[in-house]
Parts: sequence; C-alpha cells; structure tokens
Amino acid sequence: TIFYATLARACYPPLSSTNSSSNMKICVTGAGGFIGGHLSRRLKAEGHHVIGADWKEQEYFEKSEFCDEFLLLDLRTLENCLRATQGCDWVFHLAADMGGMGFIQSNHSVILYNNTVCDFNVMESCRRNGVKRMFYASSACIYPEDEQVVRQTTESLDKL
Repeated sequence: TIFYATLARACYPPLSSTNSSSNMKICVTGAGGFIGGHLSRRLKAEGHHVIGADWKEQEYFEKSEFCDEFLLLDLRTLENCLRATQGCDWVFHLAADMGGMGFIQSNHSVILYNNTVCDFNVMESCRRNGVKRMFYASSACIYPEDEQVVRQTTESLDKL
C-alpha cells in the first residue's frame, strides 16, 4: 500500500495543478474496490467533490474518508451510469466484474459481457452528460496467461 501511494504521488501531480478549476466534480466508478477507493480518497483530499459508484460497498474506508457521495449502483444499466456521471467534470472508470482465478477461469463469457456492457454504458453516459475527461482503466485479467509473467530486465527504472 505504501509503495502504491508513493508511486501515485511521484507519477501524478495533484489534479489541481493540471486544471484551472481546483474543485471539480469527479465520478470514480469502482470506488468500492481497493484502487478506486484509494484514488477517491486522494481526489477528495485535493478538494474535489467525489462521487463513488460501485455495486459493492467500500471495505477499507468510511464514506466520509473517500467520497462526498456513494452510489450503490449496477453500472450495467445505462440509467444508473447517467445518474452517476450527471454534472461531472471528469470520470475515472475503474469498475470491473472481477473475482478470484477460479471464478475468472470458469466465467469468461459472463465477465466479458458484464464488463463490456458496463464500459459502453459509462462511455455513453459521459458523452450524453458532457463529461470533459474520462480515464478508462482496464484489468490485468485481459492479458493471456503467458503474457502475465514477470520478466527479468537489466535496465534501470530510470531508463524506462
């Protein structure tokens, strides 16, 4: 957790330094998850109005710690996506249907369907609601198993 927090601070400047408006309305889909919750917490700490949206509750933080509003919604429904993104300046789309490897291996088509519908609905709601920017994060689960290996490298991280 400390590594990811340090990496996020090092790689990404505060949004307030990249936008003239220091208090934007931002929706984070997948805010009930680990990464979405931490991103929401950072955005809220920067002074933004954060709307968290997910089909599961946040396990790591109290609502007041990571968002101003939390919407317990199924993002496979366009109306729910329209509600979550209404009036937002930016959307960080991190929501995904996930599970352990056993679930993933035995439910390929269900996961593909759920995530595709969710992704299209979030994108369409951003278009309809005039969202200025949308960030889409996919999942490591989209890569074939043979591509999910740790490769040794002799190059330093500075060169990457």
